[in-house]
Amino acid sequence: MVAKRTIGIFSAVVLSAALAGCGSKTSPTTTTSSSSQGGTMTVTWSGNPQTIDPRKIYDGEDWNIGRALYVGLYDINSHGHLVPMVAQSEPVISDHGLIYTIHLNPKATWSNGTPVTAQDFVYSLRTELSSKFQSPDTYLWWMIKGAGAYESGKSTSLGVKALGSHTLQYTLNTPYSAFPYVLGVPASFPVYPAAIGKVASDPVTDGPYVVGQWKTGQNMVLNQNPHYFRKHRYPKHVQFNFNVDPSVGILRVEDGQADLVGDGIPSANYQQLKANPQYAKDITAGYQPAVILLALNERVKPFNNLLVRRAVEMAINKKHLVQLLNGRAKAANGVLPPSLPGFGSDIPNQYPYNPTKAKQLLKQAGYPHGFSTTLGLASEQTGSSQIETEVEADLKQIGIQVTAKPLPTESSAQAKMPMMTYSWYMDYPDPADFVSGFLTSPAVIGGSNPAFLNDPTLDKMEAQASAMPLGSARSALYKKIDERAMQDAAYVPLFYPELTYFHSSRVHKFVYPAVYFPTIYSHLTLSGN
Repeated sequence: MVAKRTIGIFSAVVLSAALAGCGSKTSPTTTTSSSSQGGTMTVTWSGNPQTIDPRKIYDGEDWNIGRALYVGLYDINSHGHLVPMVAQSEPVISDHGLIYTIHLNPKATWSNGTPVTAQDFVYSLRTELSSKFQSPDTYLWWMIKGAGAYESGKSTSLGVKALGSHTLQYTLNTPYSAFPYVLGVPASFPVYPAAIGKVASDPVTDGPYVVGQWKTGQNMVLNQNPHYFRKHRYPKHVQFNFNVDPSVGILRVEDGQADLVGDGIPSANYQQLKANPQYAKDITAGYQPAVILLALNERVKPFNNLLVRRAVEMAINKKHLVQLLNGRAKAANGVLPPSLPGFGSDIPNQYPYNPTKAKQLLKQAGYPHGFSTTLGLASEQTGSSQIETEVEADLKQIGIQVTAKPLPTESSAQAKMPMMTYSWYMDYPDPADFVSGFLTSPAVIGGSNPAFLNDPTLDKMEAQASAMPLGSARSALYKKIDERAMQDAAYVPLFYPELTYFHSSRVHKFVYPAVYFPTIYSHLTLSGN
């Protein structure tokens, strides 16, 4: 399992993924002007797409574009529910939850009119898990039988096969009731084997749109896929403008030059927009199913001491952090976000803000005068964040002197880093994505458990919960898992971020997404069409 994408705490609200450019010029397209073409929706992004190959889709722009170009077996709607797409219906589950048989919709076609087949899905997963391909998404497939050995090149056996052209079968190594949700994320989308050489630039797609024009670092225009097997809605075209600062994107929406700021509203613009009654209907907000936190390395002194970890938990004024974020966050009591679809309320707060009690805990731990330590930042910006500064100030108040050290944006467990910022953004709407992602063993260097939390009892609880049928009993067990993880205090959850979108008044049916960044453009309508 590789480390999950992480975003530094100072950028958690803006959530702009500044990515390196890629791609190439492709076939000509229709107009790229939003103001002159009512059927064109224009979206600004501060970064560039890293890839449009679904087998490697990982970050913000990539998820948006990938979901416009491709569909998989299932979609995850705004309520976090599975909707059959290429699949004709829900999977048939057998062998005590180990085998998933899925029948494909015979109407599903590629953009060249060729039918989408079960063999296409098999090809896509096998190439994605190939060690030579180096996909960042292989961690999603840990439950597939033989996935680990296949990825390492030790075996050619993999638990996926085609039973004819329109029946697909997956075999798991352990029961995992959230598996159908995994089949709704971009990494599960198929690619067209016969044109694999063009998948990175001018792909054959099975989704609502095809690539019309792509000018690397500037813009990309998508056109409606004439062979899309589901009913089309507007917009007819979607244009992405890259390298546009979110503040500039807001000005463009106000001036009618753009329809959506893909990154969300930055803090500098939020209060002014919110106070303007003209834009009341054009702002859509919601809590992200994500958590921003600190990871305290249990293998490094003094954080190998439970009392020290609990002192840090009680030292940070989370309500003040929320205030610094314009109120666009919720103070976190646990690791699992209460905004997880179907999950419900937060767990009780085991560590209320109490610097006096935190000092007492440090004294009991043998550090009456505190200590000095290093905070690894999941960013290349050191000392530039109000959030980072506030965390350092809160720790200083109880005697912990912090020196910040920048880390790569995509950070993972490091053997000697005492503490670091970390975050987890939901891939699919289930608590297992969080717990199995970074709370369970094995905790290894380079993995996605930077606190090196190692709790065999928690691991057993997760194995039980992940195999249970979806429902209230399963959710209740995951809440107990969350409470147990908090007792260990290896992670200090700071807040659950809110992402606020700003779109033009001609955009209708815009809803807050249930998963990481996926605006579904083919579900929107535009005025005047």
